[in-house]
Amino acid sequence: MKFLLSFLTLILTFSSCDSSKKTIESNLEMQKDILSETYNITQVGSNDNISTEITLSFDQATNKVTGFAGCNSFFGAYSIQDNTIKFSNIAASKKFCPNEIGTIENHFLKALNTTTHYSIKDNTITLSDNESTLIKGATQPVVPNKNDQVNYKTKLEVTYKTFSRTSFDFILISESRILTSKDKGLQNTITNKTESNDWKEIDALIEAIDLNTISKLKPPSTKHQYDGAAHTTLAIIIGDTEYMTPTFDQGNPPQAIKDLVNKVLSIKEKLAKQ
Repeated sequence: MKFLLSFLTLILTFSSCDSSKKTIESNLEMQKDILSETYNITQVGSNDNISTEITLSFDQATNKVTGFAGCNSFFGAYSIQDNTIKFSNIAASKKFCPNEIGTIENHFLKALNTTTHYSIKDNTITLSDNESTLIKGATQPVVPNKNDQVNYKTKLEVTYKTFSRTSFDFILISESRILTSKDKGLQNTITNKTESNDWKEIDALIEAIDLNTISKLKPPSTKHQYDGAAHTTLAIIIGDTEYMTPTFDQGNPPQAIKDLVNKVLSIKEKLAKQ
């Protein structure tokens, strides 16, 4: 009888240890995910129709957090334990902001300071105060093998966007059209036809990029975080999925997309001369 009890105790002990090990491994994997991503914010409080671009980037090596709050750049630190997270020393630049954008920005920064918990599911991060959702954001999913995508060429577009407090510039290029705008709401646009040779070059440059890593590219400089340069992003759209780079300084893109950026800008410059 004593032997049986000892045996059962031993089994329960190993089971408990194995469960604890799996929990720790799960937590570490979750931490790995959160510490190396840039999220595009889709919800702040009850507002899930964000009218301005807000980003949140985690740097695993330094435990620093940076991003764009809608009008101002911000930076700070964070610490995590299990599924809890604490942001500290959050500071932002001091640009004058339009009322609506300034209100969203204030709510976002306040939400960061009151966040206590996080969760990650698929490509979405949720920050909360353990009672209600404060912030939600999404990053791009892993790209399947191009050879497995039956409709890979059905819709292929490139967008390049650069903006600051006083300016906005947007260009979209597909096989059939080039759409440009200086209107943040994209209500006023100009459309031109894409030249065949330009599209062939664009297509070849996209093929040379590893889309699995595009959302994790490191910008070579970070002046945009302190208003020293305009915020710039490049996105490659395949079907209904958009693969976007982290924000980088205008005129200084990551090396992996530099040729594509230069080609997009050369097309834009050629249109301006027409």
